[in-house]
Amino acid sequence: MKKGLYLVAFLTGFLLITGMGGLGGTPSGKIPTPEKDFSATLIDKQDVVTKCKQISRDGDVFFLGKKGKGTFTVSFEKVKIAEFQNGKGVVIAVLKLIDGQTIEIEMDKSQKFYGNVPFGTFQIEVSDLKKITFTH
Repeated sequence: MKKGLYLVAFLTGFLLITGMGGLGGTPSGKIPTPEKDFSATLIDKQDVVTKCKQISRDGDVFFLGKKGKGTFTVSFEKVKIAEFQNGKGVVIAVLKLIDGQTIEIEMDKSQKFYGNVPFGTFQIEVSDLKKITFTH
């Protein structure tokens, strides 16, 4: 009888302790905090406009994509406007730079952009974006 009570007490304690593991996790509204604060207006494929601060791409402050066989990064501080089109398995980003140049790169569809809005946080996959206009 005592062994049965110890077993029940142990299992109950074990379940309570392991069930509390989720209490100290990451809050559901938390997004990556970028090293530098960039503000921008994002427009999605449904023409919904969202103004954000602390914009990042997967926590970084640069675009990442391929052009030919090479991999390129382009800092947000050099980009005025980014326009997005769906390609075959990738998203084609047309980056209009502050100096007037235009660069086209292929981005992985799984990349996400994050930002802070006055009422919370924002995230969107690059495949759902139409345009980003940076406020420099």
